[in-house]
Amino acid sequence: MARMTQEPAMEGKVVIVTGASSGVGYATVRRLIHSEGATVIAVARRRMFRIEALANQAAKGQLTAITADMADRGQADALMAQVFEKYGHVDAFVHAVNRVLKLSALDVTDQEFDLTMQVNVKSALYAVQALTPHLRRQRCGGIVIYNPTPLETEAFVASEAVYAASANALSALASGWRRQLSSFGIPVVEVAPCPAKEALLATQTPHDQQIVETLRDTMFMTPRAGLTAIPEPLPPHANFSAPTVISERGGLRLMTF
Repeated sequence: MARMTQEPAMEGKVVIVTGASSGVGYATVRRLIHSEGATVIAVARRRMFRIEALANQAAKGQLTAITADMADRGQADALMAQVFEKYGHVDAFVHAVNRVLKLSALDVTDQEFDLTMQVNVKSALYAVQALTPHLRRQRCGGIVIYNPTPLETEAFVASEAVYAASANALSALASGWRRQLSSFGIPVVEVAPCPAKEALLATQTPHDQQIVETLRDTMFMTPRAGLTAIPEPLPPHANFSAPTVISERGGLRLMTF
């Protein structure tokens, strides 16, 4: 397949972004509305004033802010039902709910451990489970899971092992979803870079650009330089031979199909 000289714009594409009021989720929403022209449903459980401020900068109807706690199954189900009732379809979903908690595996309490898993893992689990029946009916739509890869240093392993456990659990779920949904023509991509510096999270990070580039791959099946091409359009029963993962460890960036 010939590689396109220009990456397609996302104008008219409907994208859901969770964790949208801060960090990488917020930066991704801002990039999608300002640079990509996408129609965005921005979801967060707090700091909604930040999303509403972005909505005032966007075209009318381009950005919709919805308050929901994605770590609550009922709210995740209600969100997806609301979005599909209003828009009729969704082109892509970005899971950007992520909370880095510095918790030692020896000292963590039940409450702290459960909170980490609830926020970082179950929020994605509930969202994907609520979303996929709709995507299966469409037989299209991409899923991007933002899952910062813990740096495997001695200090990190000692102080943030519980976060690492949640990140690895989410990675395993993403791999399972990819295998289950590939036959429906629904790509699932895990974006797992090294954690962004906290100073950058409030505005814009390199990670939001990486997420947007990945969204283009999932929606338009446009391979990047040096990557194996995916047939276009994606056949209904196509299967990827290996998990689709973008990761960064020690400065090395990898993407495999």
